[in-house]
Amino acid sequence: MKFTSAHPGLRLAIILLVGVLLTFIAADIALQPLRYDRVFNAGDSLTLASGETFVLEADDLIQEPGEIDKVPRLWRFYERQGKLHEALSAGRLQVAGEDLTGRRASIADLPPLFWVHVFVAFAGILISGWLWSLKSRDLAATFFAGSGAGLFISAIPAGVYTTRELALPATTFRVLEELNAIGASIFGISMIGLFLVFPRRLKSWRPLFIGLSIAFALWTFLFAMKWTPDWANVNLITSSEMLVICAVIGAQFFATRRDPVARASLTWLGVSVLLGAGGFIALNSVPLVLKKTPLNQGYAFMFFVIIYLGLAAGLTRYRLFDVGQWAFRLLYYAIGAALLILMDAALIYALGMERVSALGLSLLLIASLYLPLRDLIWRRIARRTNVEPDVLLADAMHVALAATAGERTDRWNAVLRKLFDPLELTVNATPVAETQVTDDGLTLLVPPLAGSSSLKIAYPMGGRALFDRATLNLARQLVRLVQQAELDRQAYDRGVLEERRRVAQDLHDDVGARLLTGLNTSDEKTRSTLEGALADIRSIVSGMSGETVTWERLLADTRYECTQRLDSARLELRWTAEPHAFASRVVPEALRKLVTSALRESVSNIVRHAQARKVQVTFEFRRESLHLQIEDDGRGPEAKPAGEREGFGLKSLERRVHAIGGSWSLNALNPGTRLEIRTPMPVE
Repeated sequence: MKFTSAHPGLRLAIILLVGVLLTFIAADIALQPLRYDRVFNAGDSLTLASGETFVLEADDLIQEPGEIDKVPRLWRFYERQGKLHEALSAGRLQVAGEDLTGRRASIADLPPLFWVHVFVAFAGILISGWLWSLKSRDLAATFFAGSGAGLFISAIPAGVYTTRELALPATTFRVLEELNAIGASIFGISMIGLFLVFPRRLKSWRPLFIGLSIAFALWTFLFAMKWTPDWANVNLITSSEMLVICAVIGAQFFATRRDPVARASLTWLGVSVLLGAGGFIALNSVPLVLKKTPLNQGYAFMFFVIIYLGLAAGLTRYRLFDVGQWAFRLLYYAIGAALLILMDAALIYALGMERVSALGLSLLLIASLYLPLRDLIWRRIARRTNVEPDVLLADAMHVALAATAGERTDRWNAVLRKLFDPLELTVNATPVAETQVTDDGLTLLVPPLAGSSSLKIAYPMGGRALFDRATLNLARQLVRLVQQAELDRQAYDRGVLEERRRVAQDLHDDVGARLLTGLNTSDEKTRSTLEGALADIRSIVSGMSGETVTWERLLADTRYECTQRLDSARLELRWTAEPHAFASRVVPEALRKLVTSALRESVSNIVRHAQARKVQVTFEFRRESLHLQIEDDGRGPEAKPAGEREGFGLKSLERRVHAIGGSWSLNALNPGTRLEIRTPMPVE
């Protein structure tokens, strides 16, 4: 069975087993020197049991041999380590007249710094090994695992020799130090490979990786053999690898400019590597290159935990929609810390100021200059997603107070497009009850609102960004405002309806009753007028009370009314109307008023002015429109003098047609007149 095809848990268990085994070996090496329970200092004269005297030098106490800048000095260091270890192994010595007896070390003698190295090594190998166990065929995960192995190989040997009692065998020390350098180089090479293929595989990544790997591997080998110049040491190797990593991250930043998810993953990786590896290089490697005192390597190794947490988050695409704000905050803190250190160092070394005074002045300057500047920059960045409350409220009211459900839907979609500029805005097949971000921040799901279905908004800001915590809160705030505005509008509509019903009731009970009484006592001349008035009252009352009318009933009522009025004028009516699928469909109130008014106004004009013999009324029902045509064979419309406007009836008709998005025309025939009205048919 191949290792890569084994169960993920088994692969991770094998990795851990190897790590534990190597750690036991390292701990055994660290426990071999005898302990003398004394702190040795440079200048101490050690009188050995053989009578030989050994005076400690400052180099003998150096923890990290990387601090030694000359190869001959390094060879002398190894030689004295060997002799010193041999002398200490005798078990007895005398320092400043004090007799010391060596004892065998136990696990409790290993200092905390040793366990810091072990912790960092296992954190790296555990996180990277866990991810590689899950995605063993993924190239990025493989490079990530390689970096974890490199960190383990580098950290464990460093933990042994930096926490030694006083000396180690020369050969052992050199092997450990070379393993440390090889592990550091493997870490850098693996990171370069990772960023060459993730989030996107860069062009010509393979030859680039092979070339850089060979170059750094050869450089590391030559350094291990001590065949390189003094300045071309491991610190310069790791610093150079860091520069290449930064360059590759820059190339990935350009390559992912149109892929917000990949850009967010890169942000996780880039920020964690820049903070982690950059912190280690800045506080450990760079001071050594500049011949300054570095931070203890053991503590500097803690920066690598940041790297592995960030890398694991990026590779597993953890909370990508939040990473933008986190990244900026981390960078702000890092920049603030770096400025504080630089300012403190400048005051101490350049101006000769006391350490306490320098630190106090540095804190004061950072607090008074950098923090306000940081807040200003953050507000300018955050402004992109901040919308003033009055603007948001105006948008919500604009949506909720639209006259129709269709108009509310259109306005709601328009507001969402204005706020988020998405590439896609579609109906969500699975409605949600709460606004939420999905697909790593690519998509925002919005609950049903304003007569619209649940919506799916994807690729915000023209596909250049992700939905983040700020935009999610903005969307939720807008949804709540629209919901509240809709509730207020519905309450207002209920009040208006109640008032209209009261007025309708008064019309029916008072005016209608009086007209009915007049109808029973009227003569033939006024009877038709009163009947028309009663029909109008019934129509008005029906509309005001919210009663619904189907197309079948509306056509029957209007045909009856037209027939009555034209018969009394001895005109023939030809009626063509086949509503079919629309027969039982409810007629919107605005459309009902338009049809009724158009027929009444037209019949009145024909009876009064047209001198016609017959009238043709035609309804044509289409899936998305209604075509109403009223035609007579009379003398046609009279030519109006220049500047004279249409009468009130036609102006009222025009207003009604435009209110529902329709069009109309009045054309002269030979003989006769034709009125045509086209209106959209609302979807039921």
